[in-house]
Amino acid sequence: MGEEVRPKAVDVGLADRKLDGWMNDATGELTRGVRVAATDTVVDVGCGDGALIHFCARQGAEVYFVDRDEARLASTRQKIEGSPARSFHGIQSDCDPIPLGDALCDLVICTEVLEHVPDPAKFLRELIRVAKPGGQLLITVPDSRSETFVSATAPPQYFQEPNHIRIFSADDFRELLLAAGLEIESHQFMGCFWGVYWPLSWMTCEPWSGLPIDNPHPITDHWTRLWQEVQRHPQGYKIRETLNQLVPKAQSIVARKPLNGPA
Repeated sequence: MGEEVRPKAVDVGLADRKLDGWMNDATGELTRGVRVAATDTVVDVGCGDGALIHFCARQGAEVYFVDRDEARLASTRQKIEGSPARSFHGIQSDCDPIPLGDALCDLVICTEVLEHVPDPAKFLRELIRVAKPGGQLLITVPDSRSETFVSATAPPQYFQEPNHIRIFSADDFRELLLAAGLEIESHQFMGCFWGVYWPLSWMTCEPWSGLPIDNPHPITDHWTRLWQEVQRHPQGYKIRETLNQLVPKAQSIVARKPLNGPA
């Protein structure tokens, strides 16, 4: 018999994200209610690993991806170069301000960024500025419930600059976007796999010396295996959906810039 293949946390997390309705190749939806067309122009502010903007590129859209990390930009560019994107533009910037013109994009993506910035309302105004009137914004932040959970084991630096200096409850997040003049279309809670994984990971590693996601500790490895088996069960979705309400890693809002809304 061959050696058992150990499931990787990143792969299990990606599978979970797709089960939650993200990056749906069959419908062209980046997430539920956000369909990306080849005629669209999309910007990802703080593109990270580039997975979301790569999906948009695969739909044939014109894409902009912005990050202050040169290595992340290079990795994202490498993914997109072979895609059918109408055109693509990688920009290195701290996005204060975002180096793009007004009303440029049909869709603005900003995932896991607002918790890092000193003035989320100011940053949000920049996101709104580059969206076309009637355009959509897809914004995610860590959920306050998972942040409370991770605080049990994470080192103090986790909640200090340049890391997470803002914690958003569901009400905080909604109020921030509504106060900016956006129309909220949906509010989703997701990522409970990571909501448990990260507190376990901080518990089992020396702070900031390398995370178990790269070199799994038996505890995080067991959790990853268990979660994979739960999702394989016909009733596993019930556990995922319930835990997404109890300990979601993130919350996402799909919002729309009014046709006669903020500039």
